[in-house]
Amino acid sequence: KDAPLLPPEEPPADAGKGKDQSIEDLLASMKGMPGMEGIKMFTADDLKNMNPEQMGASMGGRGGRKSRAEWRDELVDFYSRYGLDDKIAGVDAALDKWKGRESRMFDALYKKYDVEIRAKSDAAAKDEV
Repeated sequence: KDAPLLPPEEPPADAGKGKDQSIEDLLASMKGMPGMEGIKMFTADDLKNMNPEQMGASMGGRGGRKSRAEWRDELVDFYSRYGLDDKIAGVDAALDKWKGRESRMFDALYKKYDVEIRAKSDAAAKDEV
């Protein structure tokens, strides 16, 4: 009746070795689970291959619905920031072409201009030192 309670037994240290499940396997098993539809899952390689701008965008840096004017401002800013001023004249045509898929347009731009983005990021990092 008044006996002390014993702590719960811990599983032996080798208990998990039979379940050699990598994180990728775990994430793959979660795909298609109810409630997981809108969740983007990244592997270490995905993150390693992203530049800082892509990573911010992928992690929710651009959320919600934006107006055409907001997308336009963001696109003009993108071109200006990375020295692509010659592209600014085509901003409206690009927005017409990618209407409703603006976020995908930015993903494509980050991929297309990755060299310019990395060069600008590297130059900024050197200036800070």
